[in-house]
Amino acid sequence: MDRQITRRDFLNGLSIGVAGTAMIRPKHALAEAVKSASVTSSNVYPPTLTGVRGSHKGAFETAHALAWLGEKPSEYTDLNEKYDLVVVGAGISGLAAALFYQRKAGKDARILLLDNHDDFGGHARRNEFHSQGRMLLGAGGSGFIQDAHLYSEQSLQLVEELGFNLNELRKKMDPAWPHGGGSQRVGMYMDREHFGKDMITNGEWGGAWYGMGNYRELVASLPLKSSEQELLIRFIEGRVSLKKQVPADDIGGFLKGTSYKTFLTEYVGLQELSCTLWNPYIVLTWGVGADSVSIYEAIKTGGPGLSVLGEDAMAIFADMAEDMDSVWLPDGNASLARQMVRRLIPAVAPGDTVEDLITARFNYDKLDRPDHPVRLRLNSTATNAVNNADGSVSVSYVNHGRAFRVKTNHCIMACYNGLIPHLCPELPQTQKENLRYGVKIPLVFASVLLRNGRAFYAAGSQNYRCPTSYFLQVTKAPPVTIGDYNSSSDPDSPLLLYLMGSPIDKNNGNQTARDLYRLGRHKLYTTSFGDYEKTIREQLTGMFGATGFDADRDIEAITINRWSHGYAYEYIRLFDPEWPEGEAPHELGRKQFGQISIANSDSEAYAYANAAIDAAWRAVNEQLAAG
Repeated sequence: MDRQITRRDFLNGLSIGVAGTAMIRPKHALAEAVKSASVTSSNVYPPTLTGVRGSHKGAFETAHALAWLGEKPSEYTDLNEKYDLVVVGAGISGLAAALFYQRKAGKDARILLLDNHDDFGGHARRNEFHSQGRMLLGAGGSGFIQDAHLYSEQSLQLVEELGFNLNELRKKMDPAWPHGGGSQRVGMYMDREHFGKDMITNGEWGGAWYGMGNYRELVASLPLKSSEQELLIRFIEGRVSLKKQVPADDIGGFLKGTSYKTFLTEYVGLQELSCTLWNPYIVLTWGVGADSVSIYEAIKTGGPGLSVLGEDAMAIFADMAEDMDSVWLPDGNASLARQMVRRLIPAVAPGDTVEDLITARFNYDKLDRPDHPVRLRLNSTATNAVNNADGSVSVSYVNHGRAFRVKTNHCIMACYNGLIPHLCPELPQTQKENLRYGVKIPLVFASVLLRNGRAFYAAGSQNYRCPTSYFLQVTKAPPVTIGDYNSSSDPDSPLLLYLMGSPIDKNNGNQTARDLYRLGRHKLYTTSFGDYEKTIREQLTGMFGATGFDADRDIEAITINRWSHGYAYEYIRLFDPEWPEGEAPHELGRKQFGQISIANSDSEAYAYANAAIDAAWRAVNEQLAAG
């Protein structure tokens, strides 16, 4: 697809997400959103729900009616609830903001968190399955505590205060299951459609691209022409005579202003199919392919090429270091969110340690109780926040088809940046434009429960990269044994798979990454669960059919975590200038507005948990300084 998405395209996609295949007339959009609101009762436990999750039906319709059609309720019921703080968004940033505020204002501070989903955590979502008497956990989004050595003092302190001893947790991870790593065994899956046959080659692929281990044998195993294999080997070894001269006087500009695909095809001479080999690194970081990221960004992500660019280029990458201190929990960063909720609302689950947290069943009926100082209100989509003359803020929202209003002394927007201009229409126009600049990366994380792991383990690895498949990474769910939770590697036991993908399109040469993200989001909203299921069944059959996999027999359940607004936008040098400090769109967009502050990873232009926490810290301090 090589066209720009249009307003009509998006509304067509919205209609499919709301009402099946029937087109909704614009004036009826809000009414349909009201009807789509999901209901969470004590009989429904959100972590165990399967089907389409993340941006699920009922979670986005009200926001889309507001953002795309300008529709919002004309009348609200005033609940006569007055809070010290209202937080819009109960993801990691919103929950951290509530904790930071409570720490400073005291345990009696009245706090309300609103979230449009039927579960808390935002992208830090827990997938929970039960099979053959065992609990199996997976990450439905935000996966791990990454690069902890780069955490700010306040972010690291919060993680530790929550009971997450990172040094001890690293010991509980299966060392044979890294999410990458140069010296670890990884499977490379080539599919029949692109490579002529289905095949898996196992080896130390992470290191192979840097000339480590038996890289020659691994490259020679790829179903490519021998001439292409030889060129790849020489490329890895730095023995390629480039077809075009690299500008020695501006190597930095060349690295940041030239697409990685252009470099690979026009300078190195590789075929387009070879350029896809690094998709699992590039796409799952940036949400676009080699045609839409610079050489600099691709190499920082894990693509080869540094060895042929010379010493001046190497100097630019001198600070590049391999990620060595990431920490996974069985349900990813959902554990962070769950522990924050338990600290804010102790009645939701007994215990206080990380060990008992993993298997604890939360009582969702306790999240929103009038006798608790902190209340978390799910299925509640904010529609307006306005500063009042008396210094308070009125916050309006829709819950189960009804519109309500509350008042608060302070308000923190921990939702998507792109929605805030619609929630706060009194914002200055320039600030609205800056908030809209970044476009979040669309992503799909699937959890697939298998009756057993025989075919998966027989294929030879625990971590598979699939460069031309929809799901670019297929692994077992995070194998972490902690507390009463046991991550078994027994092939005869049920197995939970973790699949990662992003709906990318080729760049037509006139598109920015933000254009492609919008197209990808449209794809997610218009893809049915049945289509996802078909894709998963076909891909897993191609990967593991030779070792005995049978989709009809082996697949017990599928959860599709659809994040149409996924990773925060991080600037891509092909399309974005290098703004002076303090003048980037995310910095200008996050300015405090009266008693309203902004906290989310968007406001840091960095798609990681520590950014969300840092943003919460900034927003809380802004509010307390304002009085």
